[in-house]
Amino acid sequence: MICSSCQKESNPTSRICPFCGQFMGEEQHFIKGDAVPLYDDSDYQAHQPRVVYGPAKEKAGAKQRRSRKGRAKKKPGRDAYRRHMVNWVLVGLIALIAVFASAIGGYVYLNVTSSGQLIMARLGRNANADAYWTLGTEYLDQGYVGKSIQAYEKALAIEPEHKELVSKLMLLGEAYEAGGQQNKAEEVYTRIYQELEPASPLGYRNTLRLMLQEDRQLEATKLMQLAFEQTGDESFAKQRSSFVPLPPTATVSAGRYLISKSVAFQSPQGYEIYYATSQEVLPEEGKLYEGPITLGEGVHDFRAVCVSSMLISDEMSVRYIITLPTPPAPKTNLQPDQYSGVRTVRLRDMETDRSDPLKKTQFYYTIDGRPATIDSPRYMDEPIQLPGGRVTLRAIAVNGYGKVSNELNVVYEIKAPFKKYFNETDEFAGLKLMETSYETFIQVYGEPQASSPIEDDAVTGSCISAQYAWGEARFVKLDTGEMLYHLDSNDPQMTGPRNTKIGMTMKDAAEKFRDMGQLPNDKGDRGIYYDIVAGYADYAVASDDPTTGTLAYVAVITGQTTTTRLLTYQIKNDKVDRIILRYVDRKISNVQ
Repeated sequence: MICSSCQKESNPTSRICPFCGQFMGEEQHFIKGDAVPLYDDSDYQAHQPRVVYGPAKEKAGAKQRRSRKGRAKKKPGRDAYRRHMVNWVLVGLIALIAVFASAIGGYVYLNVTSSGQLIMARLGRNANADAYWTLGTEYLDQGYVGKSIQAYEKALAIEPEHKELVSKLMLLGEAYEAGGQQNKAEEVYTRIYQELEPASPLGYRNTLRLMLQEDRQLEATKLMQLAFEQTGDESFAKQRSSFVPLPPTATVSAGRYLISKSVAFQSPQGYEIYYATSQEVLPEEGKLYEGPITLGEGVHDFRAVCVSSMLISDEMSVRYIITLPTPPAPKTNLQPDQYSGVRTVRLRDMETDRSDPLKKTQFYYTIDGRPATIDSPRYMDEPIQLPGGRVTLRAIAVNGYGKVSNELNVVYEIKAPFKKYFNETDEFAGLKLMETSYETFIQVYGEPQASSPIEDDAVTGSCISAQYAWGEARFVKLDTGEMLYHLDSNDPQMTGPRNTKIGMTMKDAAEKFRDMGQLPNDKGDRGIYYDIVAGYADYAVASDDPTTGTLAYVAVITGQTTTTRLLTYQIKNDKVDRIILRYVDRKISNVQ
Protein backbone atom coordinates (compact mmCIF):
# COMPACT_ATOMS: atom_id res chain seq x y z
CA MET A 1 0.00 0.00 0.00
CA ILE A 2 1.24 3.52 -0.88
CA CYS A 3 1.02 6.20 1.85
CA SER A 4 -1.02 9.12 0.68
CA SER A 5 1.07 11.44 2.78
CA CYS A 6 4.67 10.47 2.05
CA GLN A 7 4.03 8.45 -1.13
CA LYS A 8 6.03 5.54 0.16
CA GLU A 9 4.94 1.97 -0.17
CA SER A 10 4.57 -0.22 2.86
CA ASN A 11 2.98 -3.54 3.92
CA PRO A 12 -0.55 -3.79 2.51
CA THR A 13 -1.92 -4.91 5.84
CA SER A 14 -0.56 -1.84 7.64
CA ARG A 15 -2.99 0.91 8.66
CA ILE A 16 -0.25 3.28 9.93
CA CYS A 17 2.62 4.35 7.67
CA PRO A 18 5.85 3.18 9.25
CA PHE A 19 7.67 6.14 7.65
CA CYS A 20 5.57 9.15 8.49
CA GLY A 21 3.13 7.76 11.08
CA GLN A 22 -0.04 8.76 9.10
CA PHE A 23 -3.17 6.58 8.84
CA MET A 24 -3.33 4.83 5.46
CA GLY A 25 -6.49 2.74 5.51
CA GLU A 26 -10.10 3.44 6.16
CA GLU A 27 -10.73 5.76 9.04
CA GLN A 28 -11.33 3.89 12.25
CA HIS A 29 -12.70 5.28 15.44
CA PHE A 30 -11.10 4.34 18.73
CA ILE A 31 -12.43 4.65 22.15
CA LYS A 32 -10.27 6.80 24.43
CA GLY A 33 -7.76 4.59 26.08
CA ASP A 34 -7.77 1.90 23.36
CA ALA A 35 -4.42 0.73 22.27
CA VAL A 36 -3.24 1.57 18.77
CA PRO A 37 -2.36 -1.64 16.88
CA LEU A 38 1.18 -2.00 15.81
CA TYR A 39 2.42 -3.88 12.80
CA ASP A 40 5.74 -5.40 12.05
CA ASP A 41 6.88 -4.12 8.65
CA SER A 42 10.44 -5.29 8.96
CA ASP A 43 10.06 -8.03 6.29
CA TYR A 44 8.24 -5.83 3.84
CA GLN A 45 9.89 -4.84 0.57
CA ALA A 46 8.68 -1.67 -0.93
CA HIS A 47 7.16 -1.66 -4.44
CA GLN A 48 8.84 0.64 -6.87
CA PRO A 49 6.44 3.34 -7.97
CA ARG A 50 5.35 3.40 -11.52
CA VAL A 51 6.47 6.40 -13.56
CA VAL A 52 3.59 8.17 -15.28
CA TYR A 53 4.01 10.75 -18.04
CA GLY A 54 1.79 13.24 -19.78
CA PRO A 55 -2.00 13.50 -19.12
CA ALA A 56 -1.91 10.50 -16.97
CA LYS A 57 0.58 12.30 -14.71
CA GLU A 58 -1.62 15.35 -14.32
CA LYS A 59 -4.60 13.13 -13.53
CA ALA A 60 -2.65 11.31 -10.85
CA GLY A 61 -1.49 14.63 -9.37
CA ALA A 62 -5.03 15.92 -9.15
CA LYS A 63 -6.15 12.81 -7.45
CA GLN A 64 -3.30 13.09 -4.98
CA ARG A 65 -4.22 16.69 -4.11
CA ARG A 66 -7.83 15.69 -3.51
CA SER A 67 -6.66 12.91 -1.29
CA ARG A 68 -4.50 15.31 0.82
CA LYS A 69 -7.40 17.75 1.08
CA GLY A 70 -9.61 15.05 2.44
CA ARG A 71 -7.04 13.98 4.94
CA ALA A 72 -6.63 17.59 6.06
CA LYS A 73 -10.23 17.74 7.02
CA LYS A 74 -9.93 14.56 9.05
CA LYS A 75 -6.73 15.73 10.92
CA PRO A 76 -8.36 16.62 14.29
CA GLY A 77 -9.58 13.12 14.62
CA ARG A 78 -6.21 11.74 13.91
CA ASP A 79 -4.55 14.16 16.55
CA ALA A 80 -6.96 12.93 19.14
CA TYR A 81 -6.05 9.47 18.15
CA ARG A 82 -2.32 10.26 18.75
CA ARG A 83 -2.61 12.35 22.11
CA HIS A 84 -0.77 11.00 25.26
CA MET A 85 -2.10 11.28 28.91
CA VAL A 86 -0.46 14.10 31.22
CA ASN A 87 1.10 12.94 34.61
CA TRP A 88 0.09 15.81 36.93
CA VAL A 89 1.75 14.27 40.02
CA LEU A 90 5.06 14.39 38.26
CA VAL A 91 4.39 17.91 37.10
CA GLY A 92 3.55 18.97 40.70
CA LEU A 93 6.64 17.29 42.09
CA ILE A 94 8.85 19.02 39.57
CA ALA A 95 7.20 22.36 40.37
CA LEU A 96 7.71 21.80 44.10
CA ILE A 97 11.34 20.95 43.55
CA ALA A 98 11.73 24.09 41.47
CA VAL A 99 10.17 26.24 44.19
CA PHE A 100 12.33 24.66 46.88
CA ALA A 101 15.46 25.13 44.78
CA SER A 102 14.51 28.74 44.20
CA ALA A 103 14.01 29.28 47.95
CA ILE A 104 17.37 27.69 48.78
CA GLY A 105 19.06 29.77 46.12
CA GLY A 106 17.45 32.96 47.38
CA TYR A 107 18.38 32.17 50.96
CA VAL A 108 21.97 31.49 49.97
CA TYR A 109 22.08 34.64 47.87
CA LEU A 110 20.72 36.87 50.63
CA ASN A 111 22.72 35.39 53.49
CA VAL A 112 26.03 34.51 51.87
CA THR A 113 26.76 36.97 49.12
CA SER A 114 27.76 40.58 49.83
CA SER A 115 25.10 41.92 47.48
CA GLY A 116 22.47 39.83 49.23
CA GLN A 117 23.57 41.06 52.65
CA LEU A 118 23.39 44.62 51.39
CA ILE A 119 19.78 43.99 50.33
CA MET A 120 19.02 42.66 53.81
CA ALA A 121 20.63 45.73 55.37
CA ARG A 122 18.55 48.02 53.16
CA LEU A 123 15.44 46.19 54.32
CA GLY A 124 16.48 46.67 57.94
CA ARG A 125 16.93 42.93 58.44
CA ASN A 126 19.80 41.09 60.10
CA ALA A 127 22.95 41.50 58.04
CA ASN A 128 26.68 41.41 58.64
CA ALA A 129 28.79 44.42 59.63
CA ASP A 130 30.28 44.92 56.17
CA ALA A 131 26.81 45.32 54.70
CA TYR A 132 25.95 48.05 57.18
CA TRP A 133 29.31 49.77 56.64
CA THR A 134 28.53 49.75 52.87
CA LEU A 135 24.97 50.94 53.46
CA GLY A 136 26.22 53.75 55.70
CA THR A 137 28.58 54.92 52.95
CA GLU A 138 25.70 54.86 50.43
CA TYR A 139 23.61 57.02 52.72
CA LEU A 140 26.51 59.41 53.33
CA ASP A 141 27.14 59.76 49.59
CA GLN A 142 23.44 60.49 49.09
CA GLY A 143 23.44 63.12 51.84
CA TYR A 144 21.43 61.13 54.40
CA VAL A 145 23.83 61.84 57.28
CA GLY A 146 21.54 60.68 60.09
CA LYS A 147 20.84 57.33 58.39
CA SER A 148 24.52 56.98 57.62
CA ILE A 149 25.46 57.41 61.32
CA GLN A 150 22.81 54.87 62.37
CA ALA A 151 24.12 52.33 59.84
CA TYR A 152 27.73 52.88 60.90
CA GLU A 153 26.88 52.59 64.60
CA LYS A 154 24.94 49.38 63.96
CA ALA A 155 27.88 47.96 62.01
CA LEU A 156 30.23 48.80 64.89
CA ALA A 157 27.89 47.17 67.39
CA ILE A 158 27.67 44.00 65.28
CA GLU A 159 31.44 43.63 64.92
CA PRO A 160 33.34 45.87 67.35
CA GLU A 161 36.67 44.20 66.51
CA HIS A 162 36.57 44.45 62.72
CA LYS A 163 39.80 43.57 60.94
CA GLU A 164 39.75 46.99 59.25
CA LEU A 165 38.41 48.81 62.29
CA VAL A 166 40.57 51.91 61.90
CA SER A 167 39.36 52.65 58.35
CA LYS A 168 35.78 51.93 59.41
CA LEU A 169 36.06 54.27 62.39
CA MET A 170 37.35 56.97 60.10
CA LEU A 171 34.10 56.65 58.13
CA LEU A 172 32.10 56.97 61.34
CA GLY A 173 34.13 60.01 62.38
CA GLU A 174 33.51 61.61 58.99
CA ALA A 175 29.76 61.00 59.37
CA TYR A 176 29.78 62.52 62.86
CA GLU A 177 31.53 65.61 61.53
CA ALA A 178 29.05 65.90 58.66
CA GLY A 179 26.24 65.69 61.22
CA GLY A 180 27.74 68.41 63.41
CA GLN A 181 28.61 65.97 66.22
CA GLN A 182 32.19 67.14 66.67
CA ASN A 183 32.55 65.74 70.19
CA LYS A 184 31.66 62.22 69.05
CA ALA A 185 33.97 62.53 66.07
CA GLU A 186 36.82 63.51 68.40
CA GLU A 187 36.07 60.52 70.62
CA VAL A 188 36.40 58.24 67.60
CA TYR A 189 39.71 59.79 66.49
CA THR A 190 41.00 59.74 70.06
CA ARG A 191 40.24 56.03 70.30
CA ILE A 192 42.26 55.45 67.16
CA TYR A 193 45.47 57.01 68.50
CA GLN A 194 45.02 55.89 72.10
CA GLU A 195 43.94 52.26 71.66
CA LEU A 196 44.31 51.05 68.09
CA GLU A 197 47.24 52.71 66.33
CA PRO A 198 49.24 54.96 68.68
CA ALA A 199 52.18 54.97 66.27
CA SER A 200 50.06 56.13 63.32
CA PRO A 201 49.59 59.88 62.72
CA LEU A 202 46.03 59.39 61.43
CA GLY A 203 44.12 59.74 64.70
CA TYR A 204 46.33 62.58 65.95
CA ARG A 205 45.86 64.69 62.84
CA ASN A 206 42.08 64.47 62.82
CA THR A 207 41.86 65.20 66.54
CA LEU A 208 44.20 68.17 66.20
CA ARG A 209 42.12 69.53 63.32
CA LEU A 210 38.99 69.51 65.50
CA MET A 211 40.85 71.09 68.45
CA LEU A 212 42.22 73.92 66.36
CA GLN A 213 38.79 74.58 64.83
CA GLU A 214 37.56 75.21 68.38
CA ASP A 215 40.60 77.34 69.38
CA ARG A 216 41.73 74.77 71.98
CA GLN A 217 45.34 75.59 71.33
CA LEU A 218 46.67 74.58 74.74
CA GLU A 219 45.26 71.05 74.41
CA ALA A 220 46.36 70.92 70.80
CA THR A 221 49.98 71.77 71.58
CA LYS A 222 50.11 69.08 74.24
CA LEU A 223 48.72 66.54 71.76
CA MET A 224 51.24 67.66 69.14
CA GLN A 225 54.02 66.87 71.59
CA LEU A 226 52.52 63.46 72.34
CA ALA A 227 52.06 62.75 68.63
CA PHE A 228 55.69 63.59 67.93
CA GLU A 229 56.88 61.35 70.77
CA GLN A 230 54.68 58.42 69.72
CA THR A 231 55.04 58.57 65.94
CA GLY A 232 58.40 60.27 65.41
CA ASP A 233 56.74 62.39 62.71
CA GLU A 234 58.60 65.71 62.73
CA SER A 235 55.65 67.50 61.15
CA PHE A 236 53.99 67.49 64.57
CA ALA A 237 57.03 69.14 66.16
CA LYS A 238 57.10 71.79 63.43
CA GLN A 239 53.39 72.40 63.80
CA ARG A 240 53.76 72.76 67.56
CA SER A 241 56.67 75.20 67.26
CA SER A 242 54.43 77.55 65.29
CA PHE A 243 52.06 77.83 68.27
CA VAL A 244 53.98 77.59 71.57
CA PRO A 245 56.37 80.27 72.91
CA LEU A 246 60.09 79.68 72.93
CA PRO A 247 61.43 78.29 76.23
CA PRO A 248 63.16 80.67 78.68
CA THR A 249 66.91 80.99 78.97
CA ALA A 250 69.20 81.45 81.99
CA THR A 251 71.94 84.06 82.25
CA VAL A 252 74.21 81.58 84.05
CA SER A 253 75.04 78.26 82.45
CA ALA A 254 74.28 75.16 84.44
CA GLY A 255 77.24 73.63 86.23
CA ARG A 256 79.41 73.66 89.34
CA TYR A 257 80.69 76.90 90.86
CA LEU A 258 82.96 77.79 93.78
CA ILE A 259 81.38 81.19 94.38
CA SER A 260 77.85 82.40 94.90
CA LYS A 261 75.97 83.22 91.70
CA SER A 262 73.01 85.39 90.79
CA VAL A 263 70.95 83.86 88.00
CA ALA A 264 68.25 85.54 85.91
CA PHE A 265 65.70 83.98 83.54
CA GLN A 266 64.73 85.59 80.24
CA SER A 267 61.93 85.05 77.71
CA PRO A 268 63.13 85.56 74.10
CA GLN A 269 59.65 86.87 73.22
CA GLY A 270 58.98 88.83 76.41
CA TYR A 271 56.42 86.46 77.92
CA GLU A 272 55.87 85.78 81.61
CA ILE A 273 58.09 83.12 83.17
CA TYR A 274 57.04 80.65 85.84
CA TYR A 275 59.64 78.51 87.59
CA ALA A 276 59.79 75.66 90.09
CA THR A 277 62.54 74.20 92.25
CA SER A 278 60.99 70.79 92.91
CA GLN A 279 58.24 68.64 91.38
CA GLU A 280 55.63 71.39 91.12
CA VAL A 281 53.35 71.32 88.08
CA LEU A 282 54.20 74.20 85.75
CA PRO A 283 52.87 76.76 85.39
CA GLU A 284 49.96 76.13 87.78
CA GLU A 285 52.06 75.48 90.88
CA GLY A 286 55.12 77.47 89.88
CA LYS A 287 56.31 80.89 91.01
CA LEU A 288 56.14 83.95 88.81
CA TYR A 289 59.70 85.05 88.03
CA GLU A 290 60.21 88.63 89.17
CA GLY A 291 63.96 89.13 89.37
CA PRO A 292 67.43 87.58 89.72
CA ILE A 293 67.88 84.73 92.22
CA THR A 294 70.98 84.52 94.41
CA LEU A 295 72.37 81.01 94.71
CA GLY A 296 73.90 80.04 98.02
CA GLU A 297 75.83 76.88 98.74
CA GLY A 298 74.14 73.66 97.76
CA VAL A 299 72.39 72.09 94.79
CA HIS A 300 69.85 74.28 93.00
CA ASP A 301 67.44 72.80 90.44
CA PHE A 302 65.25 75.06 88.35
CA ARG A 303 62.52 74.28 85.83
CA ALA A 304 60.94 77.18 83.99
CA VAL A 305 58.42 77.84 81.20
CA CYS A 306 57.20 80.85 79.27
CA VAL A 307 53.45 81.46 79.20
CA SER A 308 51.56 83.31 76.48
CA SER A 309 47.84 83.41 77.13
CA MET A 310 47.02 79.71 77.51
CA LEU A 311 50.05 78.45 75.59
CA ILE A 312 53.04 77.08 77.46
CA SER A 313 56.56 76.68 76.16
CA ASP A 314 58.77 73.67 76.59
CA GLU A 315 60.52 73.44 79.95
CA MET A 316 63.96 74.82 80.55
CA SER A 317 65.82 72.76 83.15
CA VAL A 318 69.10 73.79 84.78
CA ARG A 319 71.08 72.61 87.80
CA TYR A 320 73.66 74.61 89.73
CA ILE A 321 76.04 73.14 92.30
CA ILE A 322 77.52 75.85 94.48
CA THR A 323 80.44 74.83 96.69
CA LEU A 324 81.57 77.85 98.66
CA PRO A 325 85.01 78.08 100.24
CA THR A 326 85.29 77.53 103.98
CA PRO A 327 87.39 80.06 105.87
CA PRO A 328 90.19 78.90 108.15
CA ALA A 329 89.69 79.10 111.90
CA PRO A 330 90.95 82.32 113.51
CA LYS A 331 94.19 82.49 115.46
CA THR A 332 95.14 84.40 118.63
CA ASN A 333 98.10 86.55 119.47
CA LEU A 334 98.40 84.96 122.94
CA GLN A 335 99.51 81.41 123.43
CA PRO A 336 97.49 79.31 125.90
CA ASP A 337 99.29 79.32 129.26
CA GLN A 338 99.15 80.58 132.84
CA TYR A 339 99.37 84.32 133.30
CA SER A 340 99.43 86.69 136.25
CA GLY A 341 97.51 89.92 136.30
CA VAL A 342 95.24 91.42 133.69
CA ARG A 343 95.61 90.01 130.22
CA THR A 344 93.97 90.71 126.85
CA VAL A 345 93.93 88.72 123.64
CA ARG A 346 93.27 89.49 119.98
CA LEU A 347 91.97 87.35 117.10
CA ARG A 348 93.79 87.22 113.78
CA ASP A 349 92.18 86.82 110.32
CA MET A 350 93.85 84.02 108.36
CA GLU A 351 92.21 84.89 105.02
CA THR A 352 94.80 86.00 102.48
CA ASP A 353 92.50 87.27 99.69
CA ARG A 354 90.69 90.43 100.80
CA SER A 355 90.01 91.83 97.32
CA ASP A 356 86.48 90.42 97.18
CA PRO A 357 84.09 92.14 99.63
CA LEU A 358 82.07 88.93 99.79
CA LYS A 359 85.08 87.22 101.27
CA LYS A 360 85.28 89.59 104.23
CA THR A 361 85.44 87.47 107.34
CA GLN A 362 83.62 88.07 110.64
CA PHE A 363 84.69 86.57 113.98
CA TYR A 364 82.36 85.44 116.75
CA TYR A 365 83.70 84.41 120.16
CA THR A 366 82.85 83.44 123.74
CA ILE A 367 84.77 83.51 127.02
CA ASP A 368 81.86 82.41 129.23
CA GLY A 369 82.43 78.73 128.35
CA ARG A 370 79.69 78.25 125.71
CA PRO A 371 80.51 77.15 122.11
CA ALA A 372 80.94 80.06 119.68
CA THR A 373 78.10 80.56 117.16
CA ILE A 374 76.88 83.38 114.97
CA ASP A 375 74.68 84.37 117.96
CA SER A 376 77.80 84.94 120.08
CA PRO A 377 79.41 88.38 120.52
CA ARG A 378 80.94 89.72 117.33
CA TYR A 379 84.66 90.47 117.51
CA MET A 380 85.10 94.15 116.72
CA ASP A 381 88.89 94.09 116.42
CA GLU A 382 89.19 95.24 120.03
CA PRO A 383 91.25 93.38 122.67
CA ILE A 384 89.29 90.81 124.67
CA GLN A 385 89.67 91.22 128.45
CA LEU A 386 90.38 87.90 130.17
CA PRO A 387 88.87 87.55 133.69
CA GLY A 388 90.53 85.85 136.62
CA GLY A 389 90.43 82.08 136.88
CA ARG A 390 90.23 79.48 134.17
CA VAL A 391 89.10 81.07 130.91
CA THR A 392 88.27 79.24 127.67
CA LEU A 393 88.38 81.36 124.54
CA ARG A 394 86.29 79.88 121.73
CA ALA A 395 86.01 81.58 118.32
CA ILE A 396 84.83 80.95 114.76
CA ALA A 397 85.29 82.75 111.43
CA VAL A 398 82.35 83.33 109.03
CA ASN A 399 83.08 84.53 105.51
CA GLY A 400 80.85 86.56 103.22
CA TYR A 401 79.20 83.42 101.89
CA GLY A 402 78.07 82.43 105.37
CA LYS A 403 80.53 79.55 105.57
CA VAL A 404 81.66 78.80 109.12
CA SER A 405 85.17 77.73 109.98
CA ASN A 406 86.29 75.20 112.50
CA GLU A 407 86.30 76.47 116.09
CA LEU A 408 89.32 77.94 117.84
CA ASN A 409 89.47 76.61 121.43
CA VAL A 410 92.23 77.78 123.78
CA VAL A 411 92.42 77.80 127.60
CA TYR A 412 94.10 80.41 129.77
CA GLU A 413 94.77 80.38 133.51
CA ILE A 414 94.64 83.94 134.81
CA LYS A 415 95.85 84.40 138.36
CA ALA A 416 93.46 87.12 139.59
CA PRO A 417 90.63 87.21 142.16
CA PHE A 418 87.04 86.42 141.08
CA LYS A 419 83.61 85.99 142.68
CA LYS A 420 81.89 82.64 143.32
CA TYR A 421 79.23 81.12 141.13
CA PHE A 422 75.63 81.21 142.37
CA ASN A 423 75.06 78.12 144.56
CA GLU A 424 72.80 76.47 147.14
CA THR A 425 74.11 78.70 149.95
CA ASP A 426 72.56 81.80 148.40
CA GLU A 427 69.28 82.50 150.22
CA PHE A 428 66.54 85.11 150.07
CA ALA A 429 66.24 87.42 153.12
CA GLY A 430 67.65 84.78 155.44
CA LEU A 431 64.98 82.25 154.39
CA LYS A 432 66.32 78.83 153.34
CA LEU A 433 64.48 76.98 150.60
CA MET A 434 63.12 73.56 151.62
CA GLU A 435 64.01 74.34 155.27
CA THR A 436 61.78 77.31 156.21
CA SER A 437 58.32 76.09 157.30
CA TYR A 438 55.01 77.77 156.65
CA GLU A 439 54.65 78.63 160.36
CA THR A 440 58.09 80.29 160.51
CA PHE A 441 57.36 82.29 157.40
CA ILE A 442 54.02 83.50 158.85
CA GLN A 443 55.81 84.67 161.99
CA VAL A 444 58.11 86.90 159.88
CA TYR A 445 55.77 88.17 157.14
CA GLY A 446 52.35 87.67 158.69
CA GLU A 447 49.24 86.01 157.38
CA PRO A 448 48.81 86.08 153.58
CA GLN A 449 46.06 88.05 151.95
CA ALA A 450 44.92 84.81 150.31
CA SER A 451 46.06 81.20 150.04
CA SER A 452 44.99 78.31 147.84
CA PRO A 453 46.17 74.85 146.81
CA ILE A 454 47.99 74.74 143.46
CA GLU A 455 49.70 72.27 141.19
CA ASP A 456 53.36 72.90 140.37
CA ASP A 457 55.56 70.49 138.43
CA ALA A 458 58.68 71.96 140.08
CA VAL A 459 58.12 69.73 143.11
CA THR A 460 56.39 66.50 144.00
CA GLY A 461 53.53 66.77 146.45
CA SER A 462 50.66 69.04 147.46
CA CYS A 463 51.42 72.76 147.15
CA ILE A 464 49.99 75.93 148.66
CA SER A 465 50.28 79.45 147.22
CA ALA A 466 50.30 82.32 149.75
CA GLN A 467 49.56 85.73 148.18
CA TYR A 468 50.98 88.97 149.61
CA ALA A 469 50.97 92.57 148.48
CA TRP A 470 54.68 92.31 147.62
CA GLY A 471 54.49 88.95 145.82
CA GLU A 472 54.03 85.23 146.44
CA ALA A 473 55.40 82.41 148.58
CA ARG A 474 54.84 78.74 147.75
CA PHE A 475 55.02 75.78 150.10
CA VAL A 476 55.16 72.06 149.44
CA LYS A 477 53.82 69.48 151.91
CA LEU A 478 56.54 67.10 153.12
CA ASP A 479 56.77 64.61 155.96
CA THR A 480 58.38 67.36 158.07
CA GLY A 481 55.64 69.88 157.27
CA GLU A 482 54.91 72.54 154.65
CA MET A 483 58.26 73.92 153.44
CA LEU A 484 59.08 77.06 151.44
CA TYR A 485 60.33 76.26 147.88
CA HIS A 486 59.42 79.41 145.91
CA LEU A 487 59.65 83.12 146.76
CA ASP A 488 58.74 85.97 144.45
CA SER A 489 59.05 89.59 145.67
CA ASN A 490 59.18 93.19 144.49
CA ASP A 491 59.50 94.58 148.03
CA PRO A 492 62.48 97.01 148.29
CA GLN A 493 62.68 96.17 152.00
CA MET A 494 63.42 92.51 151.35
CA THR A 495 67.03 91.53 150.78
CA GLY A 496 67.82 89.05 148.02
CA PRO A 497 70.81 86.71 147.72
CA ARG A 498 74.17 88.42 148.34
CA ASN A 499 72.44 91.59 149.53
CA THR A 500 70.86 92.34 146.18
CA LYS A 501 67.79 94.59 146.38
CA ILE A 502 64.91 95.85 144.29
CA GLY A 503 65.93 99.07 142.52
CA MET A 504 69.66 98.41 142.21
CA THR A 505 71.23 98.47 138.72
CA MET A 506 71.71 95.29 136.74
CA LYS A 507 75.48 95.88 136.69
CA ASP A 508 75.59 96.08 140.46
CA ALA A 509 73.51 92.93 140.83
CA ALA A 510 75.66 91.01 138.33
CA GLU A 511 78.86 92.02 140.05
CA LYS A 512 77.74 90.10 143.15
CA PHE A 513 78.36 86.83 141.29
CA ARG A 514 81.00 85.32 139.06
CA ASP A 515 81.13 87.21 135.75
CA MET A 516 83.45 86.33 132.84
CA GLY A 517 83.03 89.83 131.44
CA GLN A 518 81.77 88.70 128.06
CA LEU A 519 80.28 91.48 125.91
CA PRO A 520 76.68 91.38 124.60
CA ASN A 521 75.93 89.97 121.16
CA ASP A 522 74.20 91.87 118.34
CA LYS A 523 70.80 91.34 120.00
CA GLY A 524 71.92 92.58 123.39
CA ASP A 525 72.00 89.15 125.06
CA ARG A 526 75.04 88.41 127.22
CA GLY A 527 76.54 85.22 128.55
CA ILE A 528 77.86 85.60 132.09
CA TYR A 529 79.30 82.17 132.74
CA TYR A 530 78.82 78.58 131.73
CA ASP A 531 80.42 75.93 133.91
CA ILE A 532 79.97 72.22 133.59
CA VAL A 533 79.91 71.77 137.38
CA ALA A 534 78.51 74.96 138.83
CA GLY A 535 75.83 75.82 136.28
CA TYR A 536 75.35 78.90 134.15
CA ALA A 537 74.16 82.50 134.11
CA ASP A 538 73.12 84.89 131.35
CA TYR A 539 71.16 87.98 130.52
CA ALA A 540 68.44 87.75 127.87
CA VAL A 541 66.87 90.85 126.40
CA ALA A 542 63.06 90.67 126.63
CA SER A 543 62.43 93.21 123.86
CA ASP A 544 64.23 95.51 121.50
CA ASP A 545 65.25 97.57 124.53
CA PRO A 546 68.49 96.04 125.90
CA THR A 547 67.78 97.63 129.32
CA THR A 548 64.77 95.32 129.81
CA GLY A 549 65.17 91.61 130.22
CA THR A 550 65.98 88.73 132.56
CA LEU A 551 69.18 88.12 134.51
CA ALA A 552 69.11 84.41 135.39
CA TYR A 553 71.35 82.14 137.44
CA VAL A 554 71.04 78.36 137.46
CA ALA A 555 72.88 76.15 139.96
CA VAL A 556 72.88 72.36 139.77
CA ILE A 557 73.11 70.85 143.27
CA THR A 558 74.47 67.32 143.35
CA GLY A 559 73.93 65.22 146.45
CA GLN A 560 71.85 62.14 147.18
CA THR A 561 69.60 63.50 144.50
CA THR A 562 70.30 66.15 141.87
CA THR A 563 68.27 69.33 142.29
CA THR A 564 68.32 72.82 140.81
CA ARG A 565 68.20 76.35 142.21
CA LEU A 566 67.05 79.21 140.05
CA LEU A 567 67.62 82.87 140.81
CA THR A 568 65.97 85.38 138.50
CA TYR A 569 66.19 89.16 138.41
CA GLN A 570 63.57 90.87 136.31
CA ILE A 571 65.28 93.95 134.85
CA LYS A 572 63.32 97.02 133.82
CA ASN A 573 65.03 100.21 132.63
CA ASP A 574 68.37 98.64 133.61
CA LYS A 575 67.27 98.18 137.25
CA VAL A 576 66.11 95.20 139.32
CA ASP A 577 62.31 95.20 139.34
CA ARG A 578 61.59 91.76 140.87
CA ILE A 579 63.56 88.91 142.48
CA ILE A 580 62.52 85.23 142.22
CA LEU A 581 64.24 82.37 144.03
CA ARG A 582 63.01 78.90 143.20
CA TYR A 583 63.75 75.25 144.02
CA VAL A 584 63.22 72.40 141.54
CA ASP A 585 63.51 68.80 142.65
CA ARG A 586 65.32 67.66 139.49
CA LYS A 587 68.06 68.77 137.12
CA ILE A 588 66.90 71.35 134.57
CA SER A 589 70.23 72.91 133.67
CA ASN A 590 71.32 72.85 130.04
CA VAL A 591 74.83 72.09 131.22
CA GLN A 592 75.84 68.67 129.96
